[in-house]
Amino acid sequence: MRVLFCAYDRAGHVTTGPNAWLQRLIPDLLSCGLDIITHFFYNDAENECPTVGYFKENNIPYVSSSIGCFPYTEDQVRELLGVISRNDISVVVANLVIPAFYTAKYLKRFNIPVIPVLHSDEPHTRGVITQFINNVQGNINCSVSVSELINSYVNITNKSKHKVIPCGTPESNIKAKVFQNELKIIYAGRIEVEQKQILYLADAFIECSTCCEKTSFSIYGNGRYQDELKALLATSCDHKVVYKGAVSPSEIQNVMSQHHVFTLMSDYEGMPVALMEAMACGVVPVCLAENSGVNEIIIDGFNGLIVKDRGRDYRAKLRLLLEDPELWSRLSNNAIKTIEERYSSKVTHQKWVDLLNSYRQNEVEKISTPKTIELDGPPLLYSDIRKPSIFIQVKHKWSRYWLQIRLAIRPRARLREVLKIFIK
Repeated sequence: MRVLFCAYDRAGHVTTGPNAWLQRLIPDLLSCGLDIITHFFYNDAENECPTVGYFKENNIPYVSSSIGCFPYTEDQVRELLGVISRNDISVVVANLVIPAFYTAKYLKRFNIPVIPVLHSDEPHTRGVITQFINNVQGNINCSVSVSELINSYVNITNKSKHKVIPCGTPESNIKAKVFQNELKIIYAGRIEVEQKQILYLADAFIECSTCCEKTSFSIYGNGRYQDELKALLATSCDHKVVYKGAVSPSEIQNVMSQHHVFTLMSDYEGMPVALMEAMACGVVPVCLAENSGVNEIIIDGFNGLIVKDRGRDYRAKLRLLLEDPELWSRLSNNAIKTIEERYSSKVTHQKWVDLLNSYRQNEVEKISTPKTIELDGPPLLYSDIRKPSIFIQVKHKWSRYWLQIRLAIRPRARLREVLKIFIK
């Protein structure tokens, strides 16, 4: 039995939880005797993609395809079916990868299951569940959700094959120490406005740094809003809030352990990997209340603190920790125990071993690639770019070459184009 994990990667894609999870999960599955290969659809140059680079450097089996060569979802589905056929795949794990969801329609007849990994409580994930799982004509009958909340959206009678397995995190040998003169707060994750609300978080850090003495704030990660974040911090004139860039998954817990509090202020989450990484080090989470995995892992007052807003209540909880180091120590110890008992890689990766081994007796057939790829349902929200009709393709090509044709056959048109250059 050979298992194919599917993933995306792109240049600078360092701080994404799902890819950090893959870098930890796949080597563990291989060490347990499972035959695993990973397929990456990548943007930009392959040698600039961090997770692909990690797999290459560590001799972890993988294959890759450039999205530039396969721009449309139909092309990506065909490419993925070819990968599955050439590598004699028995199980496909779709880690966010849209074309992998669509392969289920074609793989079902060959008895090859497709297992989506549902990472976040967002419209895109709900669209996947609605279109591929809950739909009467859906072709997926097993999935893995990283939180109980996400799994609750799966509305089918038989849910035995729909599992809840958080990504998990390695247990850390380096633990945060009780603060002496300064409470150090960290955010680590994507530098994005959608979901992460990084600019609101930075505003909260700036306000707290002026109101709460003996505090400092560090922001780690990368994303589309790095320039806006830097500009905001530059105008604050406050050296107590610092943006420090991205850190690789192999180094993040060393960085986490140098702090005392981890903060997330997202609009929604799944089961945040960075949160689990922080708690494994004994860094106390102080996070915004939201209906997600954050509320599943943090028990307010036991292993962390839940705040009602990004302003007054957040500042009050930080002051509470500053004034009561014993409370911090108790929360820190309980955070470590929570990870060790329920969310460590040792626990969660074993659940993956058990799940994949349950398909060992599954008899699959050699697949054949269909002549045409037809995608059911409307496009998903992200990166589901459908191939335009032949008429539209011809129209675009005609528009592109029409000017060249005019210039070739009409001297006056050529003259007008030359005059335009001089007029400008």
